[in-house]
Amino acid sequence: FEYGSTTRKVVRNRNRLTNVLTDSGWKSADAFVMALGSYSAQFMRKLGRPIPVYPVKGYSITVPITNAEAAPVSTVMDETYKVAITRLGDRIRVGGTAEISGYDLRLHESRRRTLEHSVVDLFPGGGDLKAASFWCGLRPMTPDGPPLVGLSEVANLYLNTGHGTLGWTMACGSAKVLADIMSNRVPEINARDLSPERYLKPI
Repeated sequence: FEYGSTTRKVVRNRNRLTNVLTDSGWKSADAFVMALGSYSAQFMRKLGRPIPVYPVKGYSITVPITNAEAAPVSTVMDETYKVAITRLGDRIRVGGTAEISGYDLRLHESRRRTLEHSVVDLFPGGGDLKAASFWCGLRPMTPDGPPLVGLSEVANLYLNTGHGTLGWTMACGSAKVLADIMSNRVPEINARDLSPERYLKPI
């Protein structure tokens, strides 16, 4: 793995990828996996093979716990504001909202206030809001919900993207399914409904 590395260029020969240029040089392979989350659609568009993965913005605050007895013990859902509150060691994580704003990563204070309201309302005195960190990220969503796991329209490019809010939840299972597909093994689950082919327009 190359962490913090950027793909600079992709070389194609007809309908196959042959080489990829990263920060550390050229890479060649028999097959490639594209797992770029919300940025997958941008990558595939450059190849002329668009996929329906859309960025849906979510926010979180991470609050240091000041009173362990007043903090949550396990995950709680605030259905009014569609916010999840959970305990992460000595911190409280509050996350939620769904904003359609493209690739905009600006932090909006109104969203922060909503998250703060939820944690204060349900767990008053549990954490120090003044010391909380505020963050946003993009969830890679598909129109029908399930991710895209399988072979793309490019002959040796496989997709593993579009997991929405369940990226960590589905990560290992999706990797196992894709490894089986790439190795010509039958996956342990029916992977047909995960296939990118479900979005191909009939000719």
